[in-house]
Formats: sequence, structure tokens, C-alpha cells
Amino acid sequence: MSIEIATASLRELGKLDGDRIIIGEIDDKLLNLPSYRDLYDRWERQQWSTQNLDFRVDRQQWSEVPEQSRPIWMSAFVNFLQGEVSVTNTLIPFCAAVPTEEQRFFLTTQLSDEARHSIFFERFFREVLMLDGPDIESLLVQVRSFLDPASSKILVDGLAEVGQRVHSAPKNMDYLVEGITLYHIITEGTLALAAQRDMLKRNKRLGFYPGFQQGFTAVARDESRHVLFGVKFLRDMVQESAGFAVIIRNTIARYMPEIHATLYGSDAQRTVMASLGEDPDDVLNFGLNSLHKKLKVIGITPDFNG
Repeated sequence: MSIEIATASLRELGKLDGDRIIIGEIDDKLLNLPSYRDLYDRWERQQWSTQNLDFRVDRQQWSEVPEQSRPIWMSAFVNFLQGEVSVTNTLIPFCAAVPTEEQRFFLTTQLSDEARHSIFFERFFREVLMLDGPDIESLLVQVRSFLDPASSKILVDGLAEVGQRVHSAPKNMDYLVEGITLYHIITEGTLALAAQRDMLKRNKRLGFYPGFQQGFTAVARDESRHVLFGVKFLRDMVQESAGFAVIIRNTIARYMPEIHATLYGSDAQRTVMASLGEDPDDVLNFGLNSLHKKLKVIGITPDFNG
């Protein structure tokens, strides 16, 4: 029996194949994006709880990973933990700055999603990776050394910087367009999307971390709504004024070195991928192609390869 992704339960989501999971992927010929109310309605129908995940098998599997191999696997998990905490904090001023109530209604659901994703990763770090600390900030301090410089420039520095500008001048739509480009299109729609697809496909193929697989698939389904919001918002803004297209292009160009470096991965990551029979360039190619499609739907002709 085929599982319908949009209405699948948490248990059903964990059974899906990797290529079916990334449901937020956008066809560059797509013309009729869902409305902001449609995206809100999807959120109401697609609720899940971190408390319903069972990490016992995951913990046993992690205990069997050799100590010398753990840092390379840890680095991927750390990117997502830091990313979820960063985007939760960054989104708060966006909620006040968007110009319409229906946009605000949706972003409040996204804020709830991002907090839930942070709790999901915190549980995984505590119950599977066996890290300890009084709060999520202490966990981040312990693992931040695993975060590569390119990811850190976007997830730690870039998001905080643009979030502060939006907070300081909530009626400045230039800042908001830059922020949603960095947040929804680069961070979620390119970097996270490509990494989610890679990790979920690998875990499914190898039978790794079934509890994580369930929760992370639910995260990916949530992110599909977020990315669609960002694409729709930016397309609406570009149709309102061509000047916003310049801001989007400039933001992409500003962060392209970090986008490329993050998607390319470290030498150690690429070696592991090759040893598992995977194409080390798959994440890079998929991510840039995904970004290319989203920009076309927004109404911008990309000027990079991908």
C-alpha cells in the first residue's frame, strides 16, 4: 500500500524511501504556489510529537560506532542541531515584520515547528549520542567545534546578523527580503534540503537509527512548508518591485562561497561517502540544482552553475 506523504503518521513516515521524503522540492515550471492559508492548513493536518519517538535501537547502534569514527558522523548531526536553534531565534523578528496577517499566521506555525525540531535534536543528542548538560545551550557549547567554518558563517553569524537588522527596522522590506532569502532559500531550501535527502537516504539504505529516521522525516515534511512559504513570499515581492530581485541575487552571491563549501563537504566526509558507494558530488549537485529551480520560480534567472 502506497503511503501518502502529506497525511502519513510518524510511524509511516519512517518507512518512506529517501527520494520520496523531500516533498518540498519545487519544479521550476510550477506556477500555482499554495496560498499562505493553504500552508497554514497543512500545518494543522501534519502535527507530530517528539515524545512519541523511541531511540533505544538508535542508542545501541551508536554504541557500536568506533570512537575514532564518531567525529565525522557527529559533524552532520551538529549542523542540524545548531541550524534548528539558530533559525528558531532568527524567525522571531520575521513574525513581526511580514506585511500581512496571513503571512504572520503561517510564520507563527513555523516558529512552533522550529522549536519542536530543536527539541527533537536535543533528545537525540542526549539519549543516543549520550551528551549531557543542563540545557540546550550547554550542548551546543560542547559540540560547536564540530561545526565547519562555512556552515558557521551562515548558521551562527549570518542568520543572527540579518535577524538583528529585521528586528531593528521591521518595516524595512529590503532587510526582510534579504533575511528570507538567507533563511528560507539558502539555509532551509538549499543546505538543509540537500543534507536531509542525503542523510535520510543513507539511513534508510543501511538501516541506521530508526527513531531518528522517523523524527527527521517529520522534520523534512515540516521544512517543505517553510520553503514553499519563502518561495511564495519572495515571488510576491519580486512581482511587486524588481528591486527586490537585486537583493535576492546579491544575497545569494554574498553567501555562494559558503553554500558551495558546505554542500561540497570536507575531505573526511567525501571519503566516507565514497567508501559507502555514494557519489561525493551528489549533495553539491542536488543542492545547487534545487537552488536554481527555486530562483526560477521566484522569477530570477540564476547566474551560477547548478
